[in-house]
Amino acid sequence: MLNLIRKALDWEWLLLLLLLPFPFLPQIFPVLALLIIVLLLIAHKLILGYFIPPTPYNAAILVMLLSLGVSLWATFEFALSLPKIVSIIVGITLFFSIVRLNKERAIWTIAGVFIALGMMMVVVGLVGTQWQPPFAFLNRLAELLPFAANNFLGTAEGFINANELAGVLCWTVPFMMALSIGLRQRLWQISPVLYGLIVASTLFTAFLLVATSSRGGVLAFGISIILILGFFVNGRWRLVLASGALISFLILFSYGRNLVADDIVGDTLGLSGRIEIWSRAFLVLQDHPLTGVSVNGFRRVVHVLYPLFGIADEIDIAHAHNHLLQAGLDLGLPGLISYLALWIISAILLIATFRHLIRRRATRHPYYSLVAGLGGSLLAGWIFGLFDAIALGARPSFMWWILIGLTASVHYAVVYSGEHLHTHRRVTSDRVVMDNNPVTTRPMRP
Repeated sequence: MLNLIRKALDWEWLLLLLLLPFPFLPQIFPVLALLIIVLLLIAHKLILGYFIPPTPYNAAILVMLLSLGVSLWATFEFALSLPKIVSIIVGITLFFSIVRLNKERAIWTIAGVFIALGMMMVVVGLVGTQWQPPFAFLNRLAELLPFAANNFLGTAEGFINANELAGVLCWTVPFMMALSIGLRQRLWQISPVLYGLIVASTLFTAFLLVATSSRGGVLAFGISIILILGFFVNGRWRLVLASGALISFLILFSYGRNLVADDIVGDTLGLSGRIEIWSRAFLVLQDHPLTGVSVNGFRRVVHVLYPLFGIADEIDIAHAHNHLLQAGLDLGLPGLISYLALWIISAILLIATFRHLIRRRATRHPYYSLVAGLGGSLLAGWIFGLFDAIALGARPSFMWWILIGLTASVHYAVVYSGEHLHTHRRVTSDRVVMDNNPVTTRPMRP
């Protein structure tokens, strides 16, 4: 019996993915999702000896869970907050499941699942978004499918928000692009057809990101491309890349100063609308610093207690259009600190992993490409979140938990697992090589 439970725990990540819709279904389903998570934790303790695996994120996640409890205690409408609270808990459980799985098995299963989920969201976004000119021709694709594009439950007027889709694509496109560049030889050897399919999917997903007309999303993606390319070019070309990026940003900044406020971010709210929303968010945090206004509560509170003058009351302000402010509004300042800590820890882990790979001369190892993809995706997500937000607990937010789960996993694999990494050393003209054979080195353990 215990062996059967142990084998079932190897697939708990798949069970948690199946639970993702539960928080947004009728109330019995969120309760059922919480019950399943409790049973999984009990099984962990009985079989593995711990409730959750140790990770560098544990302290920050504990503070976030405590902040969730405080936010639930302070909520003014239980039914409004419960779905997103349960969604956050499912995301956290998914993170720990991924970390535990990748300590025992290969990372690439979850990396492949992440890409597959990203492509599923691309398809849903393609047919569920109301595309604007000059990309209105994409709306015709919905007619080829058996379901109508304006029937997506839980969305404004039945359509997926183009800016939110851009935020999801900012997580997926850099990841796919880095693997397409860094693993091109390996993928080509495995199957040229597979590699061609991955490249085509990456290019189409990047095109779809541009088609959302989200200037924040395109800017975030552009910066992430610079970071990713920096992983795969040598020192001289990195200098050229940095110089070109600096010149491009100066041109964009000069051009942006002449744009009206609505055009800077590319939607109806514009920069002026966001500034007004941000000002109200700061007022809310001043009034409720410890508890926030409950998860998902800002959309109700802002029009009642902190009215907006430039935005009509009938417009649903789903979030604060800034991921840091939204975390504070949902969870209070302690929750904001824990959320910010998760980002900082992720950056530290990726930098440490990158340095270990450089020190071990493993820049051609697949983990190096994985670090490039994770760094590009998290950077793009962070920059996008400065002007918009996919709030904690939102439907696609589980993608972010998968990203930081992979970040913890690759850090463990490179730094602590003792796994051998193939080392590669280029032969230079001033190096003497015996019998014209390249010098080989023995793999190093961390």
